[in-house]
Amino acid sequence: MSLLWDFIITLLIIWPPYVANATPVVAGKLFRRRTPIDFGRNFIDGRRIFGDGKTYEGFITGLLAGFVIGELTYIIVTKTVNIALELPAPLTVFIMCLAALLGDLTGAFIKRRLGLPRGAPAPLLDQLDFLLAALLALWLVQPGVLRVIYVIIAVLITPPIHLATNTVAYLLGLKREPW
Repeated sequence: MSLLWDFIITLLIIWPPYVANATPVVAGKLFRRRTPIDFGRNFIDGRRIFGDGKTYEGFITGLLAGFVIGELTYIIVTKTVNIALELPAPLTVFIMCLAALLGDLTGAFIKRRLGLPRGAPAPLLDQLDFLLAALLALWLVQPGVLRVIYVIIAVLITPPIHLATNTVAYLLGLKREPW
């Protein structure tokens, strides 16, 4: 297969976790009431567990949006493309989106342990926590879909894509920081 084809398949695979990870930013502006996942509690080190930016509303909205986008992608691609193409199955997409959001929570947890305030940059952690969790979930649930080249492509393209989408979200007033 060509590198371009590998790039396209990689995008199809990681598209739902990208949506799941990005949707909470938009959801934060849609909901008047935002309930922090950690309920404002601190960890044993005296710092917040996750912080105010990680909410149930964002988590659930991200999970649903990622799954719906994944389902639509799966249906459109498998029904319209006459090429044997193995993509994550619907249940796998749901698990990948869940893992992406849990990966993002893990990143927030690590940032709080490092004493970084909400919104502070943590290069690579901010860009790869959700992706690596989603790819790990895919490898565990439906390993035949994941190839090493897809992981390499995803890891290389995600930081610039993440920074670009965050900059757009910042310019639209959805985020307080452009990273």
